[in-house]
Amino acid sequence: MQLAVGIDDLTLYGSTLAVDAAALASARGTSDREIRRLQLVRRSLPPSFEDPVTLAVNAARPLTDPDDPDRYGLLVVATESGVDYAKPLSSYVHKYLQLSHRCRHLEVKHACYAGTAALRLASAWVQCNPTRRALVITTDMARRLFYDPGEQAEGAGAVAMVVAAEPRVLAFEPASGVAAREVYDVMRPTPSLETIHSGLSLGAYLDLLELAWDGYREDVGADVLDTFSHVIYHTPITPLVQQAHGLVVEAHQPDAEPSAVAESFERMVRPSLKYCQELGNTYSGSLWAALAALVDHAPSVAAGERIGLYSYGSGSCAEFFSGRFGASARETVGRHQIGQHLASRRHVDLAVYERIVLDTERSLTEAHFKPDTSLVPGLLDAAYTGRSRLVLEDVRDYYRTYGWM
Repeated sequence: MQLAVGIDDLTLYGSTLAVDAAALASARGTSDREIRRLQLVRRSLPPSFEDPVTLAVNAARPLTDPDDPDRYGLLVVATESGVDYAKPLSSYVHKYLQLSHRCRHLEVKHACYAGTAALRLASAWVQCNPTRRALVITTDMARRLFYDPGEQAEGAGAVAMVVAAEPRVLAFEPASGVAAREVYDVMRPTPSLETIHSGLSLGAYLDLLELAWDGYREDVGADVLDTFSHVIYHTPITPLVQQAHGLVVEAHQPDAEPSAVAESFERMVRPSLKYCQELGNTYSGSLWAALAALVDHAPSVAAGERIGLYSYGSGSCAEFFSGRFGASARETVGRHQIGQHLASRRHVDLAVYERIVLDTERSLTEAHFKPDTSLVPGLLDAAYTGRSRLVLEDVRDYYRTYGWM
């Protein structure tokens, strides 16, 4: 019998600033009808003294103990927002989390699928080392997308997860359906540029879902939608997830009425959307932010309940798989108070948002950089000082130096 391995703990960090999605959309000329269709509430915005490294470390800090550096034998950081083409972002994360020199680490890149890929790698490692634990962190932030249609949906955030045997949150099941196909839908060809071919990306997401779902059902040997209490999806925007779930329901029940599809979405998917609608698309962490919201907000998270998961990454690779809730999933995730954390973010207007994005871009592209901490007066003292949060202090000859507040 295969050892049960999966997510033993999970927390989320959405930084300390947010932009109202409707205000941003309206300023860019988006119609009220389209704003309602997107169903976004806010998008997270890190100040320019945060970056993918600080997001990762600040997410994972509650899961580490400086007095126990050997707690983890493996660190995998998933990101498409790396700060160097050679040096892994995980090296900074390993340093500032004070992990043991015996803890190997690496950075994984595959657009939004990277978080799932990292968890698969970590789970296989734990299968071979059942008394050890791995730490997986997803960390991403949008590049400058002023006036691009994707600007309103792309956000920032990090999810940190402990992978262990006999997990308290979610045990992965062995069945899986995978679909891969080279697609030029989303790319980051330079440190500051993000190109989004929206129609192609949405189409690839849905095409690969059909293939992955068929592969999963073949692997299981049955049509198992009725055995799931919920299904969660990579969630760049809610309308895409609605379409995706419709395809899954219709593949299971070809004659399903639209009302039945809508009811299934509200019951099986809606509880998982709350944090994604507050963060915007968090890329490699989007699926796992959905898991956090589901655990916190679903009417029932009973031990042994099965959920389906669909992960998609541009470029592209997709996977449909499943897992079962652990006995203390809600208590384990709930103690991190993710909802309260997101509610505490300070809201900024469009002018401040644009200045922060441009200052952050300088931090990623210039050889020498010092963040402008005055862009949001009082933020550093109010949201960082005394809270054990890591910030970017400066960049010198491209080397990044961080400090604890």
